[in-house]
Amino acid sequence: MSMSLPPHPVGVKFWTKLWKENKDLPYSEVHVKFQNWYGHAFQRKFGRYFYNHRAGPLGIMAPMVVFAFGFKVATMYYGTLRDLGAANEAAKAYGVGGYKTNPVPK
Repeated sequence: MSMSLPPHPVGVKFWTKLWKENKDLPYSEVHVKFQNWYGHAFQRKFGRYFYNHRAGPLGIMAPMVVFAFGFKVATMYYGTLRDLGAANEAAKAYGVGGYKTNPVPK
C-alpha cells in the first residue's frame, strides 16, 4: 500500500533554487539580497497604507501612529463608561439616585 502526499504548497524547487543561489555567498551579500527582497515585498504589500507625501523617513511609522491613536481613544472611551458605571453603583449604595436621575419628588 503506497501513500501519496499532496505537493508542498511552496514547493521543493523554490527552496532548492534559493539554497543553490546563496550557498557560496558570504553572509554580507546574502543579507543585502534579503534586505532588498524584503523591502520590495514589504512595500508592495503594505505600501498603500503609508503616506508618501510629507512622510519623509518616518513614513513607515504612520500605520503605527494611527493604530496607537485609535487604541488610545478606545481605551479612554472604555474608561469613561467604566467610571460612569462605578459612579452609579456607588450612588445606589449610598441611597442617592445616581447619575442622570431626576430628584425624588417631595
